[in-house]
Amino acid sequence: MDYPGHRRNRDRPRSNTRSADESVDADDSDAAVVRSQSGPSLGPADVAFLAAIPAILVGVFSLPKPLRVSLGLSYLQPTALTAYTSHFVHLERTHLLANLLVFLAVVPFALLVSVKSGRRRRFYLVAFTFLTVFPLVFSGLNVLFPRPRLGFGFSGVNLAFVGYLPHVLADRLGRDGPESTPVADSVLPLAFFLGTVIVAVRMGLSMLDSVPLAAHTPLLAAGIGSILSIVVFAHPIAARLRRGDASLSELFPPSVAFGALLFVLMLVIAFPHVSPADGTILNLFVHFLGYSFGFLVPYVAFRLLAVEIDPE
Repeated sequence: MDYPGHRRNRDRPRSNTRSADESVDADDSDAAVVRSQSGPSLGPADVAFLAAIPAILVGVFSLPKPLRVSLGLSYLQPTALTAYTSHFVHLERTHLLANLLVFLAVVPFALLVSVKSGRRRRFYLVAFTFLTVFPLVFSGLNVLFPRPRLGFGFSGVNLAFVGYLPHVLADRLGRDGPESTPVADSVLPLAFFLGTVIVAVRMGLSMLDSVPLAAHTPLLAAGIGSILSIVVFAHPIAARLRRGDASLSELFPPSVAFGALLFVLMLVIAFPHVSPADGTILNLFVHFLGYSFGFLVPYVAFRLLAVEIDPE
């Protein structure tokens, strides 16, 4: 026969055990929260992808120069093979290093933010398109203007990834909740028109010495129209700041702010001032194709057609 006091004593260990179990569960829950807040990270396959493209570019550059020249795109005698291979060919070390630096500055960042935003599959679909389809498209559009030149270099594909950066940043903002949706929706057109202004100004300055002023009218019109569009699409962001709903740092987290600066910097670098007197021609046309296609194709697919790749 058990006395009441004995029952209480026997029950106490159970209570202590239950408290210990609850403490362990709480610790596990806290750890899960930390993991969910930090989000997924890059895996071995991601690292392999990021290393593969530079390895291919360096590998092609290690080929004998006559072979590399034969893989370049002759605008007067194009072939299906050179239409693709020319985008992975570099004849000078400085050209190769420049494209490697742009790739390593933009693509790992875009992949990391995409993974954190739950858009890994979308990123790889976009990257697959950029690396397999876009080279043929760019070459096809280039040969529409025959001239005795040889086309080569990874710049067009690099600029496609730069054009995709605003999508990466908008996806990151969109993960913050419904209240961030207007800002996220404004980021895409805002970034596109900002990029158009940069391209128009840089190309206008580049052609200032070699093209009559009358030929600058389309660039001037594009620049003015883009500036007006920036004012329109910046309104939702400015309205939230005026109402005090959030500060600028709250609207744009550090990763988004860094991505925006990277986007602007890459466009400025991609459209430098080129003097026709030095005997070389930088193919700004391919740069512009890369940037515009890199932005517009994902915009049509994911925003207008609402193609969903990554499950929520």
